[in-house]
Amino acid sequence: MRNDPCFNVEWFDASLFKANDWNPNRVLKAEYEILVRNIEVLGWVQPIIANKDFTIIDGFHRWKISTDDKRIFKLYKGKVPAVILDVDLKTAMIFTIRMNRAKGVHASNGMQSIAKKLVNEHQMTEKELEFELGMSSTEVELLLSDSVLTARNSKDWKYNKAWYPIEDGKKYGKTTG
Repeated sequence: MRNDPCFNVEWFDASLFKANDWNPNRVLKAEYEILVRNIEVLGWVQPIIANKDFTIIDGFHRWKISTDDKRIFKLYKGKVPAVILDVDLKTAMIFTIRMNRAKGVHASNGMQSIAKKLVNEHQMTEKELEFELGMSSTEVELLLSDSVLTARNSKDWKYNKAWYPIEDGKKYGKTTG
């Protein structure tokens, strides 16, 4: 058996952790409340994943609940289960996107920002982005363009289900109108 991260879950004070500045994931209030309820009823079924400096890679909203929701804070005495990874910033950013894409949708402006950061600051190629983030070449090209919303006649663009531009109301690859 390998030494996978799931075998290294430890409990830490939630106050040690900090949000990252690249996560494009957003949770609506109703879904946030569902997550609170899940933690109340089921307990922690998924740990926070963070880097050695306690920057959160995955689990921001679970962490936020652990610090902001008085019931959860009291129930767990201000602690959260977490796995600490020893990865560089580029890898942490890629992990965040992969895990979030597997769970739901992203706002396109956040996706555009992180894609450009990975290319400009971490020297990733477009092909690497396609592979690492599970995107088509067209999606990567669109994200790296000057504006996600003006490039390629985005009014009629069919977006991948993993992300959508909240600015114009498109969701899940459907166009309005």
